[in-house]
Amino acid sequence: KPFCDNSHIKAGFTATGEPPLKEAQVLEARDGPLNVTPTANGPLKLEGNAEIVTGTGHTVARTTKVFLCRCGHSANKPFCDGSHKRVGFVA
Repeated sequence: KPFCDNSHIKAGFTATGEPPLKEAQVLEARDGPLNVTPTANGPLKLEGNAEIVTGTGHTVARTTKVFLCRCGHSANKPFCDGSHKRVGFVA
């Protein structure tokens, strides 16, 4: 320290900030209406054909219904894990 000796490679360290990639089924259609509904003091509810993609272009999920975190405390971002209840999120 403070110089890098590349030990992070052997340890498997990654710091991309991206969620782990999962196998996602192809949607029947990639278009159509997408309804976004903010829930009371909770996440955003998305209904319709949606692809969740990282900033680097990796597809994380393809779904027709998902709840996305908007409190900032989820341990499973961008998805809601219920943390808004624990932290008292008010919107």
